[in-house]
Amino acid sequence: MLNNNFNWSRAATFRTLLFLLMVQIVSYGQTKKEVQGVVTSENGMPIPGVNVTVKGKSVGAVTDFDGNYTIEADSGDILVFSYVGFKPTEITVGSESQIDISLQEDTAKLDEVVVVGYGKQQRNTLPGAVSEIKSEQLEQNPTANLSNALVGQTSGIIATQRSGEPGRDGSQIFIRGIGTTGDASPIYVIDGIVRTARDFSQLNANEIESFTVLKDAASAAVFGVRGGNGVILITTKRGKKGVMQINLTTTLGVQERTRDPKFLSAYEYGSLYNEALTNQGDEPLYTEQELELFRNGSDPDNYPNTNWFSVLNKTALIQTYNISANGGSEKIQYATSFGVLDQDGIVPNDNFKRYNFRSNIDADVTNTTRLSFDVSGRDEKITSIGSPEVFRWLTSTRPDMQPIKWSNGGYSNGPAYLTLPENGYRKEGIQAFKGRIELEQKLPVEGLTVRGIAAYDKTLTDVKNWSYIKIPFYTQDGNGGFDESVSGADAPSSLYQSNNDFQSLTLQAHINYERSFGDSDISALALYTQTQEKWRFLSAFRDGYTLAIDEIDFGGTANRNNSGYSGSSGRRGLVGRINWTYKDKYILEGSFRADASEQFAPGKRWGFFPSASAAYVLSKEAFLENSETIEFLKLRASYGVLGNDRIDNQRFLYLQSYNVNGNAVFGNGDVQPAIFEGNLANPDVTWETVKKLNVGVNSILWDGALTVNVDYFFDQRSDILGYRNLTVPDLLGVNLPIENLVEINNRGFELELGHRNFLSDDLSYSLNGNLTFARNKVIFIDEPETENPNIRRTGLPLGTQFGLRALGLFQSQEEIDNAPTHFGDTAPGDIRYADVNGDGLIDDNDRVAIGPSNTPEIIYGIRGGIEYKDFDFSFLFQGAARVRQYYSGEAAWPFFLGTGNAYEKNLDRWTPDNTDASEPRVLIDATNNHRGSSFWLRDASYIRLKNIEIGYNLPVSSENSFIRGMRIYVNANNVATWTKIEDYDPENDNGRGWGYPQLRIWNVGLNMNF
Repeated sequence: MLNNNFNWSRAATFRTLLFLLMVQIVSYGQTKKEVQGVVTSENGMPIPGVNVTVKGKSVGAVTDFDGNYTIEADSGDILVFSYVGFKPTEITVGSESQIDISLQEDTAKLDEVVVVGYGKQQRNTLPGAVSEIKSEQLEQNPTANLSNALVGQTSGIIATQRSGEPGRDGSQIFIRGIGTTGDASPIYVIDGIVRTARDFSQLNANEIESFTVLKDAASAAVFGVRGGNGVILITTKRGKKGVMQINLTTTLGVQERTRDPKFLSAYEYGSLYNEALTNQGDEPLYTEQELELFRNGSDPDNYPNTNWFSVLNKTALIQTYNISANGGSEKIQYATSFGVLDQDGIVPNDNFKRYNFRSNIDADVTNTTRLSFDVSGRDEKITSIGSPEVFRWLTSTRPDMQPIKWSNGGYSNGPAYLTLPENGYRKEGIQAFKGRIELEQKLPVEGLTVRGIAAYDKTLTDVKNWSYIKIPFYTQDGNGGFDESVSGADAPSSLYQSNNDFQSLTLQAHINYERSFGDSDISALALYTQTQEKWRFLSAFRDGYTLAIDEIDFGGTANRNNSGYSGSSGRRGLVGRINWTYKDKYILEGSFRADASEQFAPGKRWGFFPSASAAYVLSKEAFLENSETIEFLKLRASYGVLGNDRIDNQRFLYLQSYNVNGNAVFGNGDVQPAIFEGNLANPDVTWETVKKLNVGVNSILWDGALTVNVDYFFDQRSDILGYRNLTVPDLLGVNLPIENLVEINNRGFELELGHRNFLSDDLSYSLNGNLTFARNKVIFIDEPETENPNIRRTGLPLGTQFGLRALGLFQSQEEIDNAPTHFGDTAPGDIRYADVNGDGLIDDNDRVAIGPSNTPEIIYGIRGGIEYKDFDFSFLFQGAARVRQYYSGEAAWPFFLGTGNAYEKNLDRWTPDNTDASEPRVLIDATNNHRGSSFWLRDASYIRLKNIEIGYNLPVSSENSFIRGMRIYVNANNVATWTKIEDYDPENDNGRGWGYPQLRIWNVGLNMNF
């Protein structure tokens, strides 16, 4: 009986559990359902990328491009809608299956995402001068190099792209101009770690979350000795809670030159050459019959008409592929990405390949401990033809010299021969690894946290330059035949290889404090940081190769050579910052950094760099709180001292240096490396310092319809490191020490305007403008006494260009007779110069300042966009002013050195029938006209349609749980340029036309979210 009762009891229990389970299943089946809807802003515009989660459960979704979402939820569940810049909203699921929601903007939330040095601050209480560029703006630029996507996007950045060569096309970037004779470039801080300019420029734009520019002492003081030239801060994307989001982007672009030099044909060249000879009293070189043969092309071997630029590719492809994944749970979030770039050049065989990867992981180890682990890297491969000066010879070689190929099918030895990839190459490979680990711990004291960060970087750079003639060239033998040049083992050959191993280790310890006391908000930072860098370089060279095997071991031994060196350096710094905000109206902030540098003597290694700033939010006052015009108005000012110790890679400035260079022969021919004395030691050398003053206003007017930001800045830089080479004669016989010599002031202003308007639920537009003006002035610089005080640099901007002042062209012999004595046999049509010192003779004593440098003093940008339903359109006009480029030699003067090329612009030369010409009379030996003068100094101001993009968000069914959104777009870069510069791009600074041309990109892309 007991046994039977026991069995019955178990059965009853089982039936009860089964019944309860069935009830639960039925209940679940009745309440579990699919909820869908649309998320919009207060203006009715759909918001893509909104995270939709079920509170307390690992269930989530993300809105597509049209704001649509679909999620499974139970009745009674709470849906949480969250998106950066909007207030989180919670909705309880009832019986409905359609839940549409409008999110309210959270201005304070937007303010919190402004990244500053070693932290974040609210924008409305930020006392420093900080600019931002949205990541979307960077992604809209199809250029391969991130540094080329900045100019015109925001105030404070002065950038010029000097070259279009794949892999070597980065822009020169300055923050608020140039204020030193040394290194004026900013530092780049990526996820809190100072990294190289190349690490920045080769970032994948799709990895970037925020881009911030620190411009004044208040914002940059925490970087101390390295922040004197400004700071560019990058934070990369991090994981967000919610279901995995996969983003795939691919683009295909076609590149072409922004400018093509317009050279003369062989017939035009020969005719103008004859005129030049006649003008100087010589007999013409070409007969009429020969000129006709150039024109009709009947004998291309002997009378060629060669366009040397025709060997270049008219177009070149550029392709990108990027995939990323983002998501995570309550405890762990991740963001990973992988990108591929493949860019061809306009020179045959030029190519640049880059692979980027990144993985950022954040994990809540406990409720008070957070661990972050970041790993990233890139692999670059640059392939170029063997000759680094191909554009020099393409530009300078005349069209009647030789054909590209002879009638026998062989190449001539003209510049086209240099573009053959079979005869050699230059390869550069860069492999970079970046690792970073961060541990953050909240302490029992409210608002107090500590952080420890360790970052390890390693970069390997390999260079391999190979020259081996496989394809010979041919020359005419004078009898109608051709002679073949030597090739293979009989021709000169060489191989150079080098390897540079660079690594750095950065350690940081942070203590952060944030707390509110009534109406007061206080935040403080204390930080210790140190960085150690190590490098090792090794190179080898051989020539005399008998086999086409590009390995060092296969070269000859007669001229073999190698070199190598290694080194290390270190820095330490202490940082402090405290910020007090009262009622979000009054803000005071003080910060400092104490830096130690090995550059200086033990007693002078530490430098102290303090700053102070204040802000007053005037719109918080009662008399403005209800203003219909002013929504936000902030006044701010800052002053501080920063530093710089970068100069020509010199080290240990307080010690006597010795260098290895050349060889010495002893006794019976024993060859030993020679060691010679370097710069003299200077135990008193110290920091270059810059005192920075900034005053600014930030305002938002008419309910956000207009934003206006204005800044005035003044930098006073002293103790700039330099040499006293110009006032101490060379007969001293030793290299002079580095001293704290130069003083330079730099001042200017910035203006930002913004406007956005919603015309309807479907139509909106925006328009933004920015302008930066920066001008420096040399207060003191080492320069000798001279007979001509007009060429002293003191009192003028850095880079001021000097020369004779051109007054136009002589129009008659009478003008020449009444003018001061010029150079050579001056005649009508020659350049007339000003006799500045009035001595009746034009010479070097008449040289004066003739124009500013080739770095613009003014940079501006106008950016706009229109959104209509699923269509979007954006553009960026960018321009530069107060900039001059000096052209000479092959880029300006016809028949330079008697053999140079000539341009179509040279046809507008002075003749008795064309006295209002833009060019002087043509000559072969132009002694007078080829003097350095303002005549050849060109206004390089320009305005450029930098970017343009048209996109369409394809409608995606909300029932499709796989594809969340799809966008197709077409964009372009360097679309059109308006400038007074002829033949060359105004940003190309090679005044003789030798530079690699800038490129225009036409691009089509596809973006998909899963």
